[in-house]
Amino acid sequence: MIQVRDTFHIRFGRVDGAVSHFQRLLVDMPAELFPSGVRHELLTDLSGPMYTLREALHFPSIQAWEDGLQALFARPEYDEWFKDWKQFVEDGEREFFRVEQANDGWSGLGAIVVRSCFRTLEWRVHETVGLLKDHGAMLTDCGVATRPRVLTDASGRMFNAVLEVETPDLHTWDTHRRTMFADPMFQAWFQRLRGCVTHGSHEFFRVAG
Repeated sequence: MIQVRDTFHIRFGRVDGAVSHFQRLLVDMPAELFPSGVRHELLTDLSGPMYTLREALHFPSIQAWEDGLQALFARPEYDEWFKDWKQFVEDGEREFFRVEQANDGWSGLGAIVVRSCFRTLEWRVHETVGLLKDHGAMLTDCGVATRPRVLTDASGRMFNAVLEVETPDLHTWDTHRRTMFADPMFQAWFQRLRGCVTHGSHEFFRVAG
C-alpha cells in the first residue's frame, strides 16, 4: 500500500474556507477514485508553516492512484471546483510513501496526529522500521498514543522513515516525552535507534476531514 500526501500552502487566513471547499469535492468524488479499501485524510497544521492543509490518500498501488486521478480530472464538475480552489492555494507539493505498518485511520474530526520523521543512516531503513513499530507499541501500552502507522519514502530523498500516531492531546504527548527517558525499556530502545538514525523532527496536525 502507498500513501500519497498532497501539501497545500493556503493563502494567509483562508484555511477554514479551503477545508470547506475541499470537502465539497469529496462529497462528489467518483467511485473510481475511492474504490473499496482506499482511505482519505485531511489534516491542518498545529506546528510548522501556518495555514497548511495536507491531504493523505491510501491506495493499493501507484497505478491505482493514477487511474483514480484520471477519473477525477475527466469529470466536468472538477473543472468548476478547481476554478475556486485556485483562489485558496499559493503553492504545494506531493510526496509518496510506502506503508510499512497500516492502521485503521484516525478516530475522527479534531483528532491530533503526531508525525515523527527520521533521517536514517544509509541502508538502515529496514532496522529503523522495526524500531518504530516497537516504539508505536510502547506508546500504545503507555496510553500516550494509539493507531501507530509506519511509512518509508517512495519519492524525494532516500533513507527516511516516519511514525504517525494519534494522541489524546498535546499535554499528554509532552508529559510523556518529559518522563519516558527514565524508563529503562525506552533507554534501551533509544540506544538502538541512535545506531540507525542521524536526526529527526516532529509535526503536529489536527484531523479536518
